[in-house]
Amino acid sequence: MNINDEIELINISNKEQLLKHYQGISDLFAESFGKPLDKALWHWAYIDNPFGEPLVAIALYQGRVVGHYAVVPMDLENGSDKISGFLSMTTMVAVDFRMHKLFQRLAEMVYSRINNLRGAAIVFGFPNDNSAPGFVKRLGWTISEDYKVISVKPKQIKEVVSLLKSKLASDPYTLNLDLPSVREWRTTKPKQSWSYKNALGLKPIGDQFDLMHIADAEQLVSIEFSSAINMILPITGDVEMDDVEISFPYRFGYRLFNTVKEPNLFVQMSMSDIF
Repeated sequence: MNINDEIELINISNKEQLLKHYQGISDLFAESFGKPLDKALWHWAYIDNPFGEPLVAIALYQGRVVGHYAVVPMDLENGSDKISGFLSMTTMVAVDFRMHKLFQRLAEMVYSRINNLRGAAIVFGFPNDNSAPGFVKRLGWTISEDYKVISVKPKQIKEVVSLLKSKLASDPYTLNLDLPSVREWRTTKPKQSWSYKNALGLKPIGDQFDLMHIADAEQLVSIEFSSAINMILPITGDVEMDDVEISFPYRFGYRLFNTVKEPNLFVQMSMSDIF
């Protein structure tokens, strides 16, 4: 018998159904990433998520989870509109099943469900060097190499504020932390500590800070920083900053559904710092 005939592909459409497959997903995670899956973190991302039911597709072979594609619902808003957003995370295929196109088959199952929502939607993520080519070739993603995590020194704050103000003035789509349910969920990720107050979210990292989220750039000027701030910015040829320290590239990718209009996005750490 062809092994493909024994692989069962399952669309998971609600949290109760997903919970039943946790152990199998956890086992595949350990195989794929070489570390245990933090159950509290997984529960927070998929079960406690305020944006709705999970969108997950899995492959089973003789009861074993051998493939997994999931998106974390995360709607994005601007001043007048909302787009259904989904963060693509933890794509996994067991080593001995990587010749069966499960990555593409499972992803397209999830994408079909998103497309059937009929409204404008975006699946986005931050693929690494290994996964980026597959997302482009097999899943039709658009990839930007412009985004970088930069380390901003206190003396550079005002310069960065000007860039942030310009971006915010363009009314971009981003996560809306002014919504109490979203703010409560996003700032209570297990094993982390940060808060969102006065349109500013900062997470302490050693003697520095990560700029997790910002909705009012002027708030950065009101704080006297004695150490560097890490933030995501698109660094292109038309962006000039003196002595900017690029910590590392932060590749961003996406695929659009039910719209051909390229959305104006404000990519922030609050949209990415999940697992």
